[in-house]
Amino acid sequence: MPLRLLILHSLLSRAHSNYLAQINIRMNERAEQTNGILGKLTVMGTIVLPLNIVTGLWGMNVWVPWQDSEGNLVPFMGITASLIVFSLICYTLAKKLYGIV
Repeated sequence: MPLRLLILHSLLSRAHSNYLAQINIRMNERAEQTNGILGKLTVMGTIVLPLNIVTGLWGMNVWVPWQDSEGNLVPFMGITASLIVFSLICYTLAKKLYGIV
């Protein structure tokens, strides 16, 4: 084999391995980004799940335990306020601990 072909073969071999290494690095960066996004979605889902459970339970057509009469909206306002406070606390914690905006 002539010397030029050996040099060309070694250059192409190195270029191919460098290209594969670069692709591997980019795929690892994308995987890290995807894991970060999925982690944020998991935290947000964890915040929303208790809200869905509470609103589902209190959304049934039954009497609220501390509701005295039919026109009394104090229990409804109390439940709504507690859900808002819970959401704000969870949002603040998620923002501080996980960097979710």
